[in-house]
Formats: sequence, C-alpha cells, structure tokens
Amino acid sequence: MALSRGQMTRQKMINLMYLVFIAMLALNVSTEVLDGFVLVNDNLQENIEVTNARNKQIYTDIDEAYTSNPEKAKTGYDISQDIRRKTDSLFNYIQYLKQEIAKKSDGADADIDNLKSKDNLDASSEVMISPVGGQGNKLKGLIDEYRDGILVLISDNAKKDVVSKTLSTEPNERARKDGKSWLQASFDRMPSIAAITFLSELQVNVRQAEGEVLNNLIQNIDIKDLRVNQLSAFVVPQSNMVMRGTNYSAQIIMAAVDTTQRPTIVVNGKELPKEKNGLYEFNATGTGKQSFNGYIEMMDRSGLPLRREFKQEYTVMEPMATVAPLLMDVLYSGIPNQVSISVPGVAVSDVSASALDGGTLTSSGNGLWVATPSSAKIGQKFVIAVTAKVNGVSQIVARKEFRIRPLPPALAYIEYNDANGSPRKFRKGALSRAVILNSPGIKASIDDGILDIQFTVLSFRTYSFDAMGNTTPELSNGASFSQRQIEQIRRMNRGTRFFIGDIKVKGPDGVEQETNPMQITIN
Repeated sequence: MALSRGQMTRQKMINLMYLVFIAMLALNVSTEVLDGFVLVNDNLQENIEVTNARNKQIYTDIDEAYTSNPEKAKTGYDISQDIRRKTDSLFNYIQYLKQEIAKKSDGADADIDNLKSKDNLDASSEVMISPVGGQGNKLKGLIDEYRDGILVLISDNAKKDVVSKTLSTEPNERARKDGKSWLQASFDRMPSIAAITFLSELQVNVRQAEGEVLNNLIQNIDIKDLRVNQLSAFVVPQSNMVMRGTNYSAQIIMAAVDTTQRPTIVVNGKELPKEKNGLYEFNATGTGKQSFNGYIEMMDRSGLPLRREFKQEYTVMEPMATVAPLLMDVLYSGIPNQVSISVPGVAVSDVSASALDGGTLTSSGNGLWVATPSSAKIGQKFVIAVTAKVNGVSQIVARKEFRIRPLPPALAYIEYNDANGSPRKFRKGALSRAVILNSPGIKASIDDGILDIQFTVLSFRTYSFDAMGNTTPELSNGASFSQRQIEQIRRMNRGTRFFIGDIKVKGPDGVEQETNPMQITIN
C-alpha cells in the first residue's frame, strides 16, 4: 500500500515542476525555458515507464492468483481487466493528442521526443480548443468519466482524495481568478512543448490512479507477500527544479513500509531524524545538476535488517524572470510602452519592478507594466529590475535592459471612404478632385504594422504649376485646407499634378518634425 502512496506523493513534485514552467510563459520564451520543458517531459516519460512496469507486475500477480484460485480471485480479476482496458484507452488517446500537437508544430513527420518548434503557440489551441475539431472537451469528459469510475474502487479515503485531485479538471485557484477554464489554463496559447509536457503529466496521473485500484484489488485477494518481496527505496521531491536560495524538499520512503515501525534513513552518511518522518530538506546553493544518495533500513517479518540503496538527482537553476515588451525588443521615447513581467512560480501580487535608468515604470495590473522612456535618453538603455517575494523574503531575481529609440517619422495622408463606404488612406498617386475637396485636410500617423500612433498636423502648403512652369504655393489653415487652397484645387484640370509639402507635424512626445511631401495627380 505504501508504494502507491509514495508514487502519489511524487505527483506533488511533478505538479510543481509543471506550474513552475507554465508561469514562465509570455510573448518571448527563452530557449533555456523551452529546454527545461524537455527535461521535465523526459522525467515524466521515465516515471511513466516505472509506474507502468509496477502496474504490469501487479496485473501478473492478479492473473496468477486467478489461475491458482479462480473462486477467490475472480472479482478482482474481472475488475482488473476492465480497469486495464479503460486505462489503456485513455492513455492512448492522450498519446494521440500529443502526436497531433507535434504534427501541428512540425508537420506530418513530427517526432514527439524531438520537437523542433517547441515555442509554437498555436498548435495546442488548434488541437484542443478550436471550435471546429477541438479535442479538449472530449478529453475532459473522458478524464471525468475515468476518475469517477476509479474512485468507487478505492477504499482508502486519503488515496481517493489524491486521485481526485490529480485527475481533477477544475481550474486551479489562479486560473479561477483570471476567469479561465481548465482547458484554457492548460492549452490556450501554450508552447507546444508545454502542452505535450502537461499531457505527459496526465498520463502519469492515469497510470498512478490505475495503480491505486490495483493495490486495492491485490489487498482484497490477499497476496501481500508478493508486494513485500518487491520492496524499493524512493526519493519523492516536491520539485527537481530549485531556485537558488530556496529550499529543496523531498520525501524519502520505502515501498510497503510497515506502519508499526519507522525505517532508518541515512542521506550522504548522516541519519535523518525520526521526527522528520522521511522529510529531507536542505538549502540549494550551487547551480546545475546535483545529487545525493543514501539508504533506508528496516526490519523484515523475521526480524532481520532489510536495506535499500537510493540515489537522487536534481537541478538547481538561477533565479529568473520573464520580461517581454509587447511591441518589440526596444522601447520608444515619448510614448507608453506595455511590458509583461512575471516570475516562475511566484504570484503576480508578489512580483514588483522598477526602472533603474532611462525613464519611469508603472504597473497597470495583471503582470502588465507601462514603461515611459525619457526623450533625453534616446540611444541609451532603459533598465528594469524585477523583485519577487519567495518564502516571505524579497530578492531581485532579474535585470533587463532595453534600447531607447525615437519614434519613426510620421507619414501624411488624406482620409476618405471608398465606394463601399470603407475608410481608406491616400498617400500618393491619382485621386479624384471631388474626394480631395470633400476631405477637410490631411492627417499624419505612424502605422507600419507595429506602431499605430496619430500625429497632429500643424501646417502644410500646396504647390501647383501653370503652363509656364511657375509655382503657386498656398498655406493651409492648420490641418485643414484653406479657402485659397480649395479654390486652387478647383481650378486644376484632370491630369494636373500638384504637391503637398512643408508638412509640419507634432507627435505624442511633443517633438515637432517635417514629414515627406505628397504628390497627387487629379483623376
């Protein structure tokens, strides 16, 4: 029985690992973070293999018990065969979803274990949430049905609670606060590798829930001696990824431990105090891959010592934060620039940021901040420091620099509606005189597909040429055509070219500039 409890306690580690990485998501996800998902997914695959091998052994034990005593073992045998079919069906369907997400990311020849487009943000949404063909609701329904069927076969209330939580399709507290469903929180705009890792975690949960039922069945058939003969040592960390300066926590247990005695646990040559009940904690200092080892020893039924060795590896990572500008990798002077700031595994309310140099930074809520660079700092750096409160202690976890650039020059245009009533912007070429005269004047803006910023037109001149080549300039009334300009345009014949030049504009940064002239042919 303790084997299953240990495996389920291990789930705390897996859940925390997944939540740590899922909190890193923003518009720009670093290669190191994506590679971290690969590491987690590899660990989950190993966990699946271990759990599957354990379950297969129990199936073998149940089959042997049925062969030797069909009358005693028939009920348990029939249930085990039904559970095997249902579990394999759900497990294989999840595997199919993983493959579909991989195909959406890399194409028909995609390899789940060697995903190329790890950062694809559309694949999981298309496969799981798309209104046409989305598989998410089907998956949720299958999980709910499987979970409810499993729970009635588990007698231990504590284990029921574990299975109920690990196979829950209800949104967690953070998702509820954000108004997201379980499907949205799990698959909406998630990198492909993150979605595949989450589905691998579901497969682990399904196999472990299967194991809980099998343990319950094997108890009822009364073949406990076989389980005792398969004693193994397990280290169940809360997470294999640890931020430097925080605690590493792990449960060290022996499968099928006798509840009447506590085993002796020795880690790196030092005995763990009995009152710790197998809880091993230490401060994670160095970074990179680390390990510890030891053994568990207890008395068997004959009073002889029984020892099992263990070794556990874990990874310590540097504190990090994701700082992603919502425009580009630069900040523009004189306008508010939205920036998203988050820290893995830390609630938004426990994250703060400040501008060390280059301008001001203010919070707009939900992890979004507004950076306003100083016009005097153009060409220099805008520096953001991110602070997070971890275990009640605030510390700087990241420092990010951005380049400060001036706003690009604005372009002038005449705004009008086409024959279908749709708004259009005319910048150069041929245009009907009626359209020009029906327009109050000209406008100017930056709308290059990244920025969409309106400028104020201060003044402009129109230039026309007579048959002798003489130029007649006329000054506008601010952004509007003056009466003299209107009369000038009315006198022009079809095919006449004229220019709008000396266009003076002012941007939201308060800087006045002269933008490029417009050449117009009367159509």
